[in-house]
Amino acid sequence: MSRALVVYESVFGDARAIAHAVAEGLSIGIPVDVVAAAEGPAEVGPDVALLVVGGPNHALAMPRPSTREGAVTQHGAEIADTSRGLHEWLDAVQITGNGTRAAAFDTRSDHPKLLVKMDHAARTEEKLLRRHGLTILAPAEHFYVTDAKGPLVAGEEDRARRWGATLAQALAVQPAGHG
Repeated sequence: MSRALVVYESVFGDARAIAHAVAEGLSIGIPVDVVAAAEGPAEVGPDVALLVVGGPNHALAMPRPSTREGAVTQHGAEIADTSRGLHEWLDAVQITGNGTRAAAFDTRSDHPKLLVKMDHAARTEEKLLRRHGLTILAPAEHFYVTDAKGPLVAGEEDRARRWGATLAQALAVQPAGHG
């Protein structure tokens, strides 16, 4: 049976909350598993019809070891292994599903507007997904936090659930292996 897999990286819990909300929305149309990138599988098999990845913007990009270390030392983040996250998982994972679809999201500050436009985490996630030969099912979605440590802007988890449901509907129209 086909399923969806949501793999996320979260520093202060906001991207984790969004990942779980997206999974709730997806579950209306497909079984779904949610896992942190640090515990992500080494291989994504043909049973995964949709791979959704997401995490926060750090220094205008996906988190990397130096920005994770900064989050720990400067903001008190609790990260067990600062050397591994979503980018590293996407670099290492083997994807054996033929025609698996993909989608990406990020969390980002809602201000200042100039910096919001420069945040590139989801764009890089999509690029890494395409390197694996995956077709992007829908454009990346951005979910907003009020500050570096959160919380999420009111209504963002509900919006993530709706986005997940939209992904499930799009997948039903264009399943893996078709298109």
